[in-house]
This record gives sequence, structure tokens and C-alpha cells, in this order.
Amino acid sequence: MKPHTIVESLIMPAAKILVSHVIGEEAVAKLESVSVSNNTVQRRIEEMSVDIADQVVEGVKSSKYGFAIQLDESTDVTNCSQLLFYVRFPQSNAVKTELLLSQDLSSTTTGKDIFNVLDNFFKQNELDWGKLVGCTTDGAPSMLGRKSGFQAQVKAVAPNATAVHCFIHRFALWAKVLPPKLLSCLNRVIRIVNFVKTSVLNTRLFKLLCEDFGSDHICLLYNTEVRWLSRGNTTRCLFELRDVLLVFFKEKEHDFQKDLEDEEFISRLAYLSDIFGALNHLNLSFQGPDCTVKEFISKLGAFVRKLDLWMKNVESKHYGMFELLTTLEREPTDEFAQEIVVRGECTGPPSGTRSQKGWESLVKD
Repeated sequence: MKPHTIVESLIMPAAKILVSHVIGEEAVAKLESVSVSNNTVQRRIEEMSVDIADQVVEGVKSSKYGFAIQLDESTDVTNCSQLLFYVRFPQSNAVKTELLLSQDLSSTTTGKDIFNVLDNFFKQNELDWGKLVGCTTDGAPSMLGRKSGFQAQVKAVAPNATAVHCFIHRFALWAKVLPPKLLSCLNRVIRIVNFVKTSVLNTRLFKLLCEDFGSDHICLLYNTEVRWLSRGNTTRCLFELRDVLLVFFKEKEHDFQKDLEDEEFISRLAYLSDIFGALNHLNLSFQGPDCTVKEFISKLGAFVRKLDLWMKNVESKHYGMFELLTTLEREPTDEFAQEIVVRGECTGPPSGTRSQKGWESLVKD
């Protein structure tokens, strides 16, 4: 993560010292003939970047069976809208996944704006829309809108392309549909984290307290709605620091200490950490090179069968599959067991879905 200027200020002097001791002064003279100025290194980096981009484009063009794209638009911490396109295509008896385009959106981020960016890129690089076989996006209206959404724009130029709503994003939406008591526990967790993290003084005091206790963690993790890994990491971190937090809130004389002293709350927290952790592990297994739809279906089917087995185990009061829940001294009550095996009702679409009708269709799928 260092700037390229480090070549001239650190790497080259270190290399000269190294070769002078190992090879001799003649090798040092040869190194001095290598140009490592800032402008030279910058030009080489740009040339390598252009060469890699050309290789990706040529690979997409030469693909006999077409290609698929995946895209996402998000706003970073500087309020800059970043648009990323990934392409997936077969090459040399393997399926390659490469970054096709990364671009900032200076104004609006409608489906038409996003499509125009990709369409201009296709025209500049002479890519054929007719060879597009699939397009994966999230569930935002600008992506999935039937009339002016990005998928509708793609269908107009690539009628044979299959539009897919990213199923990892679906998992992030499903995690929002929880029974009332579990949802209340999750919201309480978020409030506890925010109370500690939003105050600089509280953050410093909590860090010192964690160090005094010899904890593995010295801070809590924020819960981020749009990141599917967030809930599992947040709940697990808070569960592991629950004793430190209890002491912290007792010193503050805050009402949160009642939650951390409540055995039912701790049981729900442990269960949420375990089930979100299982979902995170499943989602991570869906990522990486050379993954196919056949493997996805197999893993998803295995996970569904595992859930059926877990439900039967819970009904029989066997909780061995929940790592953190089994560490508690108090065994879960029948009411708690019934709470985690009963499916939550779909009362309304969470943020990120198009409508009540679209959300019900998503749950049905």
C-alpha cells in the first residue's frame, strides 16, 4: 500500500547495498543504469494497466460461448459513486472472472446512466452485445426496474441474456426477516454498539477495559446494513465481549446492563451469532475462481437439508450444532426453541427491495 515513489527512495538504495555485498561493485554500476524516477515508474504502471485491460477485452471477444457480466454501484466514504463491472468468460478450458470496468458516476445513478457507461465501453472496444448470456445485479430499482432499469436497457440490446438478482444479496435481505424477539435483540445489539462507538471517550475507556481483561478484541464492530458479513461479525464480537461490556455499563449505570444480565437476551445473542456465522460461511463458499452454478446448487441444497436437520435437533432439545449457544450454562427454554424453529412472517419489504409484491416474490423463491 505504498506509493510508487518508494522505488527511488527505498527499494533501489536497498538493492544496491544488497548486490554490493553479494555480487560486487560491478552489479551496483549496472543497477544505476536502471531508471526508477517517479515519471518512469508511473508510465510503466500505466502501460501494464492498459496491457492487462487489452488482454481482458481480447479474451471476451475471442470467447466462443459468450460472456456474462456482474455489476454493482455503491457510494464510498467520500460520497463518490463507484461503478464496477466484472466479466466472466471461458478461456483455455477454464472460466475466468476479471474486472472489466471501474468508473466514477459524476451525476445521477439511474439505470439509463449505468447502461450508457457500459454501452459506450462496448462501442469503444467493439464488444458485441449479442454475445452477452447473463447479467447479475442487486435488487435496487435502478437495476431491476422493468421500464427504465438497467436490466430493461440490457434486454433491449441483448434479448437472449438472462437477468439474475444476485443471490448473495438475497441472503442479506432474508437476514432482515426475523421473529419479533430475535429482531428486537438484534436492534438492541446495534444500539449497544453505537453507544460505545459513537463516543470517542467511551471508545477509549472501553479499549482500556478490554486490555485490563486481556480480551482478544479491544473494540466492537459496527453493523452495516448493506454488507452481508456485518451482522455475524458484529453479534459474535459483542457476545465474546459481553462480560467486559457488563462491567462497562455498570460503571456507567446504563440500562444496557439489564440486557447483558438477562439470560434470555444472551441466549438470543448467541443464537444470532451462530446462525449468521453459518450464513456467512455459506456465502463465502460461493465466491472464488472456477465456481459453477452446479456447485452453487449443490451447496445450497446441502445447506437447506442441514437446516431441516437442525430444526429436528432443536425440537429434540439438542443444540450441539450451535457453537456459542452450547457454551452457555443455562439450557434454552421451550419457548426459545419454538421461536427459532418457527418461520418468520413476511410483514413487509426491507430496505433494498422494490415493493411489497417484489419482496413476497423474493421470499417465495
